[in-house]
Amino acid sequence: MAQNHCPNLSGIHYLTDTAANFDQLVHQFKNKIVYVDMWATWCHPCRQELQKTKNVKAFEKFATENNIVILYICCDDDDKKWKSFISANKLNGYHILINKHMEQDFHTTYGEWQNRKGSIKKSLYLPRHLIIDKNRSVADSSAREQGNPLVYAKLKKLLKDSAK
Repeated sequence: MAQNHCPNLSGIHYLTDTAANFDQLVHQFKNKIVYVDMWATWCHPCRQELQKTKNVKAFEKFATENNIVILYICCDDDDKKWKSFISANKLNGYHILINKHMEQDFHTTYGEWQNRKGSIKKSLYLPRHLIIDKNRSVADSSAREQGNPLVYAKLKKLLKDSAK
C-alpha cells in the first residue's frame, strides 16, 4: 500500500492504494497502536465529532507524542467532498476511502443485525471507532470518539502493557 511516510504522525497522509480487507490495511502499521475513525461526509454525527477541534487536536497531540497512528476510513464515494472536508478541518493522520472489498469486510465483521422492513440485515453504523494494538489485534471494537476519556484510558493501558 503506497503512502507518504514521515518521522512524526502529524500532517495529512492519503493512502493511495486500496486494501482487500481491513487486516491488509492495518498490516502496514506494524508495531504501532492504531486508532481507527470510520466516518462519511454524509454522516451528520461523524461531521459533528470531527469538527470538535479542541478534542481532535488534543487527541492528535496525544497520538503523536505516543507514536499512535490515527487512521481515518471514509465510507464515501465522492473523492472531492472527502478531501475538502479533511482539508477544511485539518484532520491530521492517515486517510483512505473505503473500497467495496473492505466495506464488505467491515459489514461482515463489525455490522450489527437489525430488522429492516421485515428483513434481517447487518448494518454498519457510523461513526465507528476501533483500537488496534501493536500485534494488529482489535483491542476495542466499539471505542468512543477522539478526546473521550475512555479512549485515552484504553490507549494508555495498551501503551503501558506494550512497554513491559
